[in-house]
Amino acid sequence: MSKQNLAGNRKRLSLVLALFLVMIAAVACVNDLTPEGGWSGPVEEGGHLFVGTHDGRLVRFNPESGNLDSSWRYPDGDGLGAMYSNSVVIGENIYNVGYTCKGDNCSGEVFGLNLADGSPIWGQNGLELNTKLVGSIGVSDETIFIGTTAFGEEEDGANGYFYAIDSAADASSITKWRIPLDANSFTGVVVDGSTAYIGTMEGTLYAIDISNVDDSAIPEDRIKWTFHADGAIAGPIHAENGNLYFGDLGSNVYKLNASSRSGSSQISEVNSSNGEWVFDAKAWVWAAPIIENGVVYVSALDGSIFALDEATGSENWSSSIEGQIVSSPTLFDRQRGDTRERALAVPSGEENVWVISVIDGRELGVFVTDGPVKATPLVYNENLYVHTLNGDLRWFSVADTTQRGCVELNGGGRCD
Repeated sequence: MSKQNLAGNRKRLSLVLALFLVMIAAVACVNDLTPEGGWSGPVEEGGHLFVGTHDGRLVRFNPESGNLDSSWRYPDGDGLGAMYSNSVVIGENIYNVGYTCKGDNCSGEVFGLNLADGSPIWGQNGLELNTKLVGSIGVSDETIFIGTTAFGEEEDGANGYFYAIDSAADASSITKWRIPLDANSFTGVVVDGSTAYIGTMEGTLYAIDISNVDDSAIPEDRIKWTFHADGAIAGPIHAENGNLYFGDLGSNVYKLNASSRSGSSQISEVNSSNGEWVFDAKAWVWAAPIIENGVVYVSALDGSIFALDEATGSENWSSSIEGQIVSSPTLFDRQRGDTRERALAVPSGEENVWVISVIDGRELGVFVTDGPVKATPLVYNENLYVHTLNGDLRWFSVADTTQRGCVELNGGGRCD
């Protein structure tokens, strides 16, 4: 779409932001609102797809049969309330988080399951924490890392925490240590080498040393450096080749050179001499940037999409779709006859996943989902799998965008 259309979308930004405040309230469990599920995207492992349902269950889908595995789901009873993040696999186990709230009282759970049969590895329940668990899990060897919000029972506790958890331990000794944060954390954790990164709603990005992870003495000494963004950091952080890419709710997108920031630095300026940059997206940025062939693709809450030069942060092109983009697009090859072209599958936040050319931002097509999409799509075996907010898993041909099937994740019934 043209920049003129993009300008038109920006005129509606105040309305979009007002609607997004409602979403933030839902995420934060304010005024007895139930957390919204349906943001968990499908993950492939061993020929199966694993996805967190709208009501907070992890289920397994068989792409060959097009059916759910009825004997594989967690938990068996009521769901965990909401699962926002994609699952992660470590060896023979799969891990994720979920939470629910009643008023200001929230209960979350970190759980691990055996991939083969879905049995919990930590007993009937996982690690139960009286907090909100929104972001994705970070992994280093057999240690997993999570971010939290404040704990309801801790009157003098921190506003959020960074947890190190032993994925191989028994239920009585799961937590290794934790570090207090300056605010609620929704970003999840990303790991790059011996450093983990997490952001907070105060706008602080933490770099945390995770070497010698079994040493629990003075966890706060593990903070290597912090960076303070202009706005709250709500969405995931992308780490690649020693650099960090993320957006904030001040309408900025950042590239930081993590390897150049060492010691106890708390420098908040962007250093262009080290290849760092900041880009003004003119709207809040929740979705994590994605990178390919020297191009950074940025999605914003007003439906804007930008292709930026990875080295300089300069704009190659801009486009827009209808909706609020809260999850990252997926890159895929689009086959048209004998021609293959690279494209973005962009979840709109409203109905449909849009196909956008990586060359110039042109709209190439649409996957018609019949429901809002806030989860990142997955391409597997020439199909695009989409988890919709109304609880369906739909899959489409990447060649012509036609729907190939649909299953209801809660009940397992067909919705073709």
